[in-house]
Amino acid sequence: MNDNSDLLAYAKSSSIGADAQDAPELTGNFDFEEYSVEVTHDTSDVDAAFGIVTTGFEPLEVTESGSKIAGYITTSHRNVVRLGTYVIVPYGDENLFARIWKLQYQQQFEVDDATEIHSRRMLKSNTTAELDYKFLAYLEPICILYEQSPGNEDSLTRRMADRIPRPNTPILPVTEKLKIQTGLNIPREGIFLGHLSVGGEVVRTLASPPTVPYYLRNDYSMGDPLIFRHMLVCGSTGTGKTFLTKNILRQFMSPDNRYNVRDTGDGSKKKLRPCVVIMDPQDEYSQFLEDNPEITSSDEHNMHSEDVEFGGVPSTKTFVAKVDGHSYNGRSRAQQVEFTIPFEMVRNNSWLIAAAGLTELQNIGLELLLEDFFKRPGAHTYGGFIDHVSDEGVRGSYVDNGKVHEASYDGLVRKVKNNSFKRVFDQPATPITEMLADIFKEGQVCVFPTEYISSTRIRDLITLTLMTVAVDNKLNTSGDTVVKETPLILVLDEAHRYLARGSGEHSKRIISKFADAARQGRKEGLGLFLITQDPQDIDDTVFKQINSRVILNLSNDAAISAMKVKKEYEARIPYLKKGQMIIQSPDNSDIVEIIGLSSCVVKHV
Repeated sequence: MNDNSDLLAYAKSSSIGADAQDAPELTGNFDFEEYSVEVTHDTSDVDAAFGIVTTGFEPLEVTESGSKIAGYITTSHRNVVRLGTYVIVPYGDENLFARIWKLQYQQQFEVDDATEIHSRRMLKSNTTAELDYKFLAYLEPICILYEQSPGNEDSLTRRMADRIPRPNTPILPVTEKLKIQTGLNIPREGIFLGHLSVGGEVVRTLASPPTVPYYLRNDYSMGDPLIFRHMLVCGSTGTGKTFLTKNILRQFMSPDNRYNVRDTGDGSKKKLRPCVVIMDPQDEYSQFLEDNPEITSSDEHNMHSEDVEFGGVPSTKTFVAKVDGHSYNGRSRAQQVEFTIPFEMVRNNSWLIAAAGLTELQNIGLELLLEDFFKRPGAHTYGGFIDHVSDEGVRGSYVDNGKVHEASYDGLVRKVKNNSFKRVFDQPATPITEMLADIFKEGQVCVFPTEYISSTRIRDLITLTLMTVAVDNKLNTSGDTVVKETPLILVLDEAHRYLARGSGEHSKRIISKFADAARQGRKEGLGLFLITQDPQDIDDTVFKQINSRVILNLSNDAAISAMKVKKEYEARIPYLKKGQMIIQSPDNSDIVEIIGLSSCVVKHV
């Protein structure tokens, strides 16, 4: 009997799908109907596909609150698929852009491998075949990619994932740089931060160079540049915070990078290069002046192709606070300019001297003493103030009239009669208040090192004074015109030291000042760039205003929790390698992992 006769006999006796008596009579020879396949995707990608979308275990589901999309991964691709891998699932006219959030093995055949005999056999000789198991990848839809003008790649855009993929559709790697940038909402130009990565491995495409650069939005197309919404770099000691910060700050010093400045009233519209002011507690940023001799010609080629700025900034200056008994002998080869802090600044910033740790009653007394002292004619120096408060007649007038309690007055005098203040106020150098035009200059990098000063109190006093000069002149209507009209990036290393939560009057005033700067910086052209290893200590009023957060390796649970990132990214933070980071910048892109450059764009020792 031939094959067709066998089939005819089977059909007559079979009741599958209908009763046997109702089956039509089949006679003679016939051929099988030709099987045709509807192709909904480019079959040239089949070999590269990781696998296919499957419904063998769970139904495919896309809802407004979540999705269930599983894919079977073929044996030849199982070693390259990782958690976080970005993939494309084609619809034909559009593409689902997704990431793998879960990987799972399931047994291909029913077998109990949780037995003593089986485990001992496998320990001696593991003969398990990969085909014995089903390898599943679960996809998290990110968006739908489509061309607004069909056939025009430049019109590629995205919308929310509102379509369900067909079963058996291939799951493809993303090989086009534009699709990745669009899918993750990464700007195609701006301030370069690093290259997109997954699990510490750089994402590669078919473009040249194959890497996907991550840029921070730096134009006015969607509001102000994001640096004026402030930035935070955080990481444990030794994770490369300074290295990374140098690379980021160098990008702002491009000759073509300009920002809008306040209307001066004459109707003119000006765009100026920013001034970068760096508080440098470890003498690490003064090398901004110098090129990195370790950069190779290959590095230069790749940097040029991705618009990465590199090389020293000739306009770098080092401003050194004159402190009695201390001299700067640091690494800076830039022009060095000495300055001093005039006690006159305390007139409107009494908290500068309140750093001695006064009680609430002593603070009230200090305010009264300063007000009366600055009403007196003549020079207002720290030495003059100490003579004033030490005068028995002055003491008597305050105590006898009940303005200040005797114990509070005496305690106040002891605290303000401090050797640290004597060494820093009114030294033989140009007062900082007379140097604003030299410091806040367009296109200049101003480095203020404090590492040469052994006294922590003096270092803090100098740093906070400089920050106050910048913030007050930027925000006050009566501020210096030079400062107000210059776009300013204010860099504060060890930010937790100055912006930590505190209950004292001194801490409250500092935090209040910087909270105002954070809130108003966007419209005033003031960007705060904070660097810390303890982000959990920064006061919430400041922390909440920071839009872009760069997270390096953190091992402290409190620090990790303070960053408030998605759980899947939070779990990665303790395992980030040097140079590897997570970027959380809601107004710039989806949260992503990137790897910074392996070479510093300026000298770094």
